Amino acid sequence: MGQSQGAQDESAMEVLPDLGRLALTCWDYAWPLRREYGPGGGAVERALDEAVERGFNAVRLDPYPHLLATPANSVHLDRCEIFAEPDARRGIGAGAETVQIRKAFRRLLNGAADRGLKLWLSGFFIADSRARRSFVRRPADFIDVWVQTLELVREWGHLDTVVAVDFCHHFPFPPWSHGVIRRVFGQPPQRSLPERWRSEQEQAVEQYLLEVPRALRALFPTIHFGVSAAAGETDHLRQLDTSELDFLELGLWLDDDPRYRLATGADLPVPGLLDRRLGAPLRRALMEATGEHWRGRLQQQLQRRLAFTRLRRLQPVLGEGYLNPQATPEQLPRGWAGFTEALVGQAVADGVAVMTPTSLARPHSPWLWREADWLAHLNHLILTGPGR
Repeated sequence: MGQSQGAQDESAMEVLPDLGRLALTCWDYAWPLRREYGPGGGAVERALDEAVERGFNAVRLDPYPHLLATPANSVHLDRCEIFAEPDARRGIGAGAETVQIRKAFRRLLNGAADRGLKLWLSGFFIADSRARRSFVRRPADFIDVWVQTLELVREWGHLDTVVAVDFCHHFPFPPWSHGVIRRVFGQPPQRSLPERWRSEQEQAVEQYLLEVPRALRALFPTIHFGVSAAAGETDHLRQLDTSELDFLELGLWLDDDPRYRLATGADLPVPGLLDRRLGAPLRRALMEATGEHWRGRLQQQLQRRLAFTRLRRLQPVLGEGYLNPQATPEQLPRGWAGFTEALVGQAVADGVAVMTPTSLARPHSPWLWREADWLAHLNHLILTGPGR
């Protein structure tokens, strides 16, 4: 008789290695679009060397699984015109870039493997000229594009370089869950999801959380599978079955705190230029005067979310955060570095073993990337663990 599903799952878990301690640098979907990582002149290899020099041992990035995969009833075209999602937190503006995606990803993969860097893969499902993200709608579609992506990695001989897959960044929230939002919620992907979900919508989202990691783990038992969530999104997960997920990747941003947004006027309809002239100095003054209070609130948010991961037996991961990512160096409060270091230290003490020292620790934020010694210090705290 064949092995039961429960026995198969138990067998898969037996060979799943521990994630260990990982210090993540967040390249996300920027890596094929920005000159800091570009294919010419060895830029990506140089960026990987710099990551090692700064004490990182893992890179979080989007491999563009929907573009690496061959569409159904079609042929693969490696040359893609990618339309970037503008995102201040990730330091990305709107624009189009033509990329040979398989060639670029294979080069990055080879470079990471040569340097002993692990890859943490996260699907952002960015738009391209052939609108291929629109075809990733059902659980089977996510399974298909990730199977094809990981089979390519296996074919290239580097499956052991991939440690984890966040199958859809901030699932199922906009703008990343493009096809899912249309299918499950019946609305344009740009709109915010309703605050309350109908029971059939909860059941449909739960189907993805169960089917996608279960199917992928059966084929790739040495890789961890999970999802990521920002502050408000975790509340929806509390209503759903998360038993097939290995980890929950948490985004911990101070500017997601409603009290901080109220205090800084972040939700006021202020034009961009006026916000830079008035809003940024206000945020800086507020942080310099009451930074300990806001750090305490952010740590409280972390504690609440860690309690949820412990309850659900999910490994907590701090994949992104923490403070004023859209600010220029001149606009950051004087205590910014201390704020960040204290938060990292507290997260490590609370048992978080996989995290980024800050989302700003990336080559396309050169003013911080140049602070190699400080980043190496934070990464040492992450990699050595509490009490070291």
